[in-house]
Amino acid sequence: MTAVEKPRSFSTAPSLEYEEQRCGAAIFSARLCAANRIAVTVVGEIDALNGREFGRYVERHARVSKQLVLDLRAVDFFGTAGFTALYYISVHCARSDVEWTIVAGPPVRQLLAVCDPDGEFPLAPDLSAALARLDRLTHGVAHVIWTAQAGWHRPAGSSPLAHRQGR
Repeated sequence: MTAVEKPRSFSTAPSLEYEEQRCGAAIFSARLCAANRIAVTVVGEIDALNGREFGRYVERHARVSKQLVLDLRAVDFFGTAGFTALYYISVHCARSDVEWTIVAGPPVRQLLAVCDPDGEFPLAPDLSAALARLDRLTHGVAHVIWTAQAGWHRPAGSSPLAHRQGR
């Protein structure tokens, strides 16, 4: 009997709808919110073990979109490797013309208060403000929000056309 080896096939492009990856004490997930917007969420800890992979994960997913929401509200620990990753993400987004924003919890905010005292990173106070910022940057396109009951959806009474017309 001869062994038949199946050729390996893989794609460097991320899934267009949802992808999740565990790395060290963190779980990274990416979800396409709209045709031009992707959300990357981190749950757990960003430290020296996974900081570089965090930056690479975000870079891979930011390639498929022109807007990035980086949701770090569920991060329990954020070390200096996380700050380095944010700098890397910032450079990638600037070079790739990707508008981005960060929604952060207390550990991330504490580190940014020390490492980014001038507020150079696009830190939003909450998810609604982050989405509103990206909407303003795209000249009034209605945003998609996430709720536990309905998942990703457009807010009631908002359509891109109605939003552009000032309704």
